[in-house]
Amino acid sequence: MTAFVFLLVLLSAALHVLWNALIKKAGDKASFLWLTIAASTVLLAPVFVFLRWRSPGPLGGEVLAWAALSGLIEAGYILLLLGAYERADLSVVYPLSRGVAPLVTLAVAGWLVGDTVGLWSGLAVLSVVAGVVAVSFSAGSASGGTHRLPGALLAVAAGVLIAGYHLVDRHVLSRPNAPNPLEYLFLMHLSLTACLTVWVVLRPRLRAKALAAWHTGCKGAVLLGSLGPLAYLLILLAMAQAAGNVTYIAAGRNVGIVISTAVGALFLRERVGWRRAVGAGLIAAGVIGLVVFRPGP
Repeated sequence: MTAFVFLLVLLSAALHVLWNALIKKAGDKASFLWLTIAASTVLLAPVFVFLRWRSPGPLGGEVLAWAALSGLIEAGYILLLLGAYERADLSVVYPLSRGVAPLVTLAVAGWLVGDTVGLWSGLAVLSVVAGVVAVSFSAGSASGGTHRLPGALLAVAAGVLIAGYHLVDRHVLSRPNAPNPLEYLFLMHLSLTACLTVWVVLRPRLRAKALAAWHTGCKGAVLLGSLGPLAYLLILLAMAQAAGNVTYIAAGRNVGIVISTAVGALFLRERVGWRRAVGAGLIAAGVIGLVVFRPGP
């Protein structure tokens, strides 16, 4: 992973930590999350129109199909993640789902998109995954909650889908005639919003909560609707680089766990147990290793 790709991933991770912190404060997460994603699509629409008018990139039927598939997979990931949050703590679910994604891409990315991983880089990825697992277990043991296993299983399934839409996006953006990342981001979000809207409409209680969220949380949704796409746009820009190996990017995004741990310890005076500290150290060491050991067979 080159220094430029690492910088894009680092900035994206910082924005993603902020996005999750704001989402965590929402009363009804499902309806507010739908509202946020819908707002992000509305915000991206004029950008898409401007780009199509000013300097349109290639958007054939195949790109449209891949963007629709990416949005569908991400919608499935969000639904699984919300189900996991109902059964286990966020501090367990979030790192576990994020840790599974690089394992999946490590196993199949070379075959599906040609992103091979060298020995030392592979060990760096495994260091990140081990660190994420350590953080997840430290949070699970500290919470002492019940029904963690069903939540953990849903988190693992969500992690598989994270890898799924990462692989789709890398495939599209590494093509010789790749679309503009901003245009592709809008098409993805359009598909994602459509899928989640169908889910909301088919559930009367959630539909009522979503309408209430529109009246009470519109300003917050607009703020989050700008943060989310910006964070993932940086990831798409990283994937569009020749050195944007999807496994390195999926693993590198976990640097957000290191950031959140450091912020909690230094500024929020949170107590960080030794397991979480070791886990954050393993993640940091693995991400540094991804920068040191450049992509290669």
